[in-house]
Amino acid sequence: MKHYDYIVVGQGIAGTVFSYTLLENHKSVLVIGSQQKKCSSLVAGGIFNPLTGKGLVKTWKADELFPFMKDFYENLEKNLEIQFFHKTPIYRPYRSIQEQNDWLGKTANPILGMYIEVEVDDKHYLSDIYNDLGGLETKYSGWVDLPKLLEAYRCFIQEKDSYLEEDFDYSALEINDKLYYKGFSTSKIIFCEGVEATKNPYFTNLPFSLVKGEMIDILIKDASFQGIVNQGVSIVPLGDQMYRVASTYSWDPLDWENTEKAKEELVEKARNLLKKDFEVIGQKAGIRPAAKGRRPIVGMHPKYQGLGIFNGLGSKGVSLAPYLAKHFFEHIEYKVLLDKDLIQPQ
Repeated sequence: MKHYDYIVVGQGIAGTVFSYTLLENHKSVLVIGSQQKKCSSLVAGGIFNPLTGKGLVKTWKADELFPFMKDFYENLEKNLEIQFFHKTPIYRPYRSIQEQNDWLGKTANPILGMYIEVEVDDKHYLSDIYNDLGGLETKYSGWVDLPKLLEAYRCFIQEKDSYLEEDFDYSALEINDKLYYKGFSTSKIIFCEGVEATKNPYFTNLPFSLVKGEMIDILIKDASFQGIVNQGVSIVPLGDQMYRVASTYSWDPLDWENTEKAKEELVEKARNLLKKDFEVIGQKAGIRPAAKGRRPIVGMHPKYQGLGIFNGLGSKGVSLAPYLAKHFFEHIEYKVLLDKDLIQPQ
């Protein structure tokens, strides 16, 4: 029977980042994942942004999250020998004089000002974007190519004999002095299952608030802007005149099907921003594993001490995952107290 220090169930952004954190800390790990299951990380925009919302509010723990995230992903890029981490400003054109005044007023606040660039080359966007009043840029922002990252990482851990391709079978789990699963033994199993966690018999009654999101990929001929543009939706440059428009939010029905309604909404919002015609060439839908209160679900099982959960990262998964994976690891290994804002299993 082969022993691993940890088994990680799920290989979306949560499972990928947590298992890599384990490897970087010299722990043996087996990742159990299924390419046949729906994965919200594969249909996520992957945007990271320290300032969110219409009012430019600093995201939770931005000062800690973003420097750590940058170092983490650049290290992972080096080991995977690919590029998936794209640092780019987010350009936000002003919609009104009032909004311009409000946003510029926020730059006087040093807590927010470090994340805002007001000296922006608006002309760079002028031929493509409606920006009669100009705009500002968010710094320390960008996007992660999640499909590219997840595929490369799966190959990386397969080469280390650290990946098992299958649906996790809860009935095959034996809990004794150690944990046993189909010929493997381990001290810890960490569930990073995304929306599949709602079916996990060991973690019931968790405060999930699942939300469906859809996005479209468009082709804009002769477009020249390179940064992300955000106003109502985010338009992300993918290269070769391809852009991603993301995303919608809906709660009924919670399924993985593309809808014409979401497509029309995204097209309309994109047209309100873009001066040039574009062609829709793709559409994706997914379910985000968000939690009520928009705080991640992180912690060990109150009864079965070897079982843990790392979930509920929601739309901010790419920025939350690295820092929280380290924090959770230190809680497990060194008894560091978990942040009081996190949702812990009861």
